[in-house]
Amino acid sequence: MNELNELTDLAVVAQGYNPGISPNFNAPWMPSLQNIGGMVMATAIVVLGIVLVLGAVLWAAGKLGAGPNAQGAGLKVLLYGTLGAVIIGSAGGIIAWATGVPLFA
Repeated sequence: MNELNELTDLAVVAQGYNPGISPNFNAPWMPSLQNIGGMVMATAIVVLGIVLVLGAVLWAAGKLGAGPNAQGAGLKVLLYGTLGAVIIGSAGGIIAWATGVPLFA
């Protein structure tokens, strides 16, 4: 009998059952959380900017000094730093697109 209940539950979910719950951003702590999230994101972007500059300097020093290890390390820092910046910069857009919830509106 338990299997029948599970199948019924799956059928209801498959039909697109809407429980009527939607996000409510009117909680008194939401502005504080959004502010903290914005500060963390801004800090990460500044740190990644510094990392990218250091990676470029390391790559240039390796190029000018004929140091293949420094050159390769600088390129890795540039690659991973750019990837991190892309992920952090697009996080709000990805969440808004995937959920339909405007986080930073």
